[in-house]
Amino acid sequence: MRQQIRSFAIRLVILIAILLTLGRVYGTTIVTPMLPALTWVIEAVDDHLQVDHAFIVNRSADTVIQLKVTPIRILVIGDRMLMPDAQLHFDPTTLIGSVLQPVILLLAIVLAWPVTRLWALSARLLLAVPMMVLLLVVNVPLGFVGTMQDFREYVPEAPVSLMV
Repeated sequence: MRQQIRSFAIRLVILIAILLTLGRVYGTTIVTPMLPALTWVIEAVDDHLQVDHAFIVNRSADTVIQLKVTPIRILVIGDRMLMPDAQLHFDPTTLIGSVLQPVILLLAIVLAWPVTRLWALSARLLLAVPMMVLLLVVNVPLGFVGTMQDFREYVPEAPVSLMV
């Protein structure tokens, strides 16, 4: 039993290292086609926001997804109202690596798990595809919306409503 756990752990570490390297090299290529879907999910989750631009930016050693988001409806924050204005916008960013991190972990576990037959690995990978799509479509947009709604540092007494 210990040998199986040790073997799994070693495979997991090696696969994570390989997938992280591939994510670093090809991250921009993988994430760029997903930007319209991220934009759509953000606008679907919070109808007060409109994503004007979603693009990938290189900042020193980091590559990030940067959004320009404009409020299109009145936002009530505590006892204050935030009126929609073309001059007012949010500029949230997130690292490309944080987008790929859950997918890399899921793929590493699926690939490192011991397998006796090739069809079992194929079935696992086929079942992992919808989960990867779900992770990509839900994790990042909800993180962006949460960042934009994190007004508690400015108005600590404001009530926070659930997004979903």
